Amino acid sequence: MDKRDICVVSARSDAAIAERLAESIRRYRLPSGITVSPDNTDYRRIFMDTQETALDEQVRRQLDESRFLIFLCSPDAKNSMELNRRLDAFYSAHPRENMIAVLVRGEPEESFPESFKERKMVRHILPDQRVVERMETIEPIAADLRADTEKRKKQLLRYETVRIIASVLSLHPDDLEQRKRAQERKTRVRILCVASAAVLAISGIFLRLGLVAKREGNIAEKQTQLSVDTAQRTIKELPEMFADEPLALGYIDEAVRNAADSLQELGLEELLDEAESGEAP
Repeated sequence: MDKRDICVVSARSDAAIAERLAESIRRYRLPSGITVSPDNTDYRRIFMDTQETALDEQVRRQLDESRFLIFLCSPDAKNSMELNRRLDAFYSAHPRENMIAVLVRGEPEESFPESFKERKMVRHILPDQRVVERMETIEPIAADLRADTEKRKKQLLRYETVRIIASVLSLHPDDLEQRKRAQERKTRVRILCVASAAVLAISGIFLRLGLVAKREGNIAEKQTQLSVDTAQRTIKELPEMFADEPLALGYIDEAVRNAADSLQELGLEELLDEAESGEAP
């Protein structure tokens, strides 16, 4: 049997949701620079247990060897004898905090198994400043995938995927989100710079074609002038556009250098001098 780090358990009626969640977890890629715990936990190694089969030796061994249990909570799951046996088997070999509850259907009181609930004495301060103790039922904090629309389902799935992975890796969800946004921002800047470099190259090509047409006696003055203006304006203004974006400066410089090389190959070195000096042709 292959080693797994996460076991996803659900009722048969919730199997489709369980598969969607597991796939979302597997597809998630940690942002660069994230250092995980030294226990080699791999959140992508997932064992699916969604058919409510009998708790035989194979299933019990898989539960024992899984570091974490993701339990999908619903009225069907709460009332399943086999799923409750799985919870007991997992608790016997792991800390309770290694179980991650995910609410997928129903309200908490009708979806959480009884073993989730903890009875403990809670202190309360009354308006007259007296302190009283009451025995209360404490329900676990659970991920929540309940939604009425497909758009909202996708939003919740992404959000809870990050929270679950953060829990498995002992990280704070905000750390993952901030690094992920920074990485996505870096990618967007790189794409924009590449696109800008392409604009420069295309402007140079149009300008070259315009000059050739003009030399041959065709009327291409407007096309030529437009291309000149576009190339010069892009070379001059591109760095200014990203003046407040330090991350982009390296990519901007590279894009301008590539564009300059392209213009030189076309025999249009004079454009570079004119763009830098701000003079019109």
